[in-house]
Amino acid sequence: MMKPLPEARLSVDHRPAARYVTLDGMRGIAAIAVALYHFNIYLMPHGYVAVDFFFALSGFVLHRSYLPRFRQGLSFGRFLVQRFARLWPLFTLGTLLGAALAALAMVAGDRHAMSASDFATTLALHALMLPSPVSYPFYPWNVPSWSLMFELVANVALFALIFRLPKAALIAICLVCAAGMIPIVIDNGSANIGALWGEHGIALMRTGFSFTLGVLIAMLPAPHEHRGVNAGRVAAGLSSWLGVGGIVAIGVLLAMPVPESWTAVYDLSIILIFSPLLVLLGSRVEPVTFAAPLAVFTGEVSYALYAVHWSFIEPIRGLVRYVGLAPLPAATLFLSAMLLAAWAAVRWYDLPLRRRLTALLLRSEHASFRRIKRPAT
Repeated sequence: MMKPLPEARLSVDHRPAARYVTLDGMRGIAAIAVALYHFNIYLMPHGYVAVDFFFALSGFVLHRSYLPRFRQGLSFGRFLVQRFARLWPLFTLGTLLGAALAALAMVAGDRHAMSASDFATTLALHALMLPSPVSYPFYPWNVPSWSLMFELVANVALFALIFRLPKAALIAICLVCAAGMIPIVIDNGSANIGALWGEHGIALMRTGFSFTLGVLIAMLPAPHEHRGVNAGRVAAGLSSWLGVGGIVAIGVLLAMPVPESWTAVYDLSIILIFSPLLVLLGSRVEPVTFAAPLAVFTGEVSYALYAVHWSFIEPIRGLVRYVGLAPLPAATLFLSAMLLAAWAAVRWYDLPLRRRLTALLLRSEHASFRRIKRPAT
């Protein structure tokens, strides 16, 4: 049996971070929803809206994690080092898996394959987490990576701007982004938009709304302690089941079939209402004890699952067609393989590389600082 990864509970610079187990479970279910949507849209028809939940969750967690350090003098360079080290390894793994498939298509003479020059251009840009201008999607080898690029943009905005703005300005950002996003989503017929060139505007609005709203949720005062021992025990028991309910709720929301004519409105209800409410709920309650290990595990592997599942879709679909599996067993096979691959990627690739990358980047930062501070001779 695979165990949760205890060392992942510490940031790579070994500072302990707060643990929101319910949010871990929600993040894990949301990542599973994205993977299932890409594998078989009918099993998770609104899986793409999980991205907006990720943005809201990221805004909440990063504000809680980095605001105290920002106030204590954390430099912009050190912040970027930490965020780049967190995002880059698994982003790169997903890119390399996709690049391997693209290279095989080139060798096989696939008429849809990239040219050698386009392949080299795309590989060089993706190595820096930048999109490729020679393809229709921002990231042709790993399409879900578009949200990771905008996550990095939001991270930069958090340190450079959001930490310095009053709450009223953050509310204004949310309102402006929502006002711009709503008509585009309605006109498109769904919120499944933002991964292609020409869609960067709506991608920024989706990111800006949900990420900033997550920051606003993080700014809310902590709930008061329960009054009385017995009352506290009863409330704790109820809140534990609320935690489980929240984890289940995000899966139900993303799996709910609705008439096509209502898809845009339903997607917007998740983005504007349910995702932020679930982040708020997950920040206030913890699941019952027996559910906590599974919630932690899915949360630990969620980013890896999101980052690497794309390249496995067609190979596993081919295997499913060859064996003749029905949709539900096929999805079970796919998801089991992806959870195993994500666990292995975190344990033996992501965590070790993040530590080495952080150390390397910090040494480079310190060396640059010493050169700048060295007195002229």
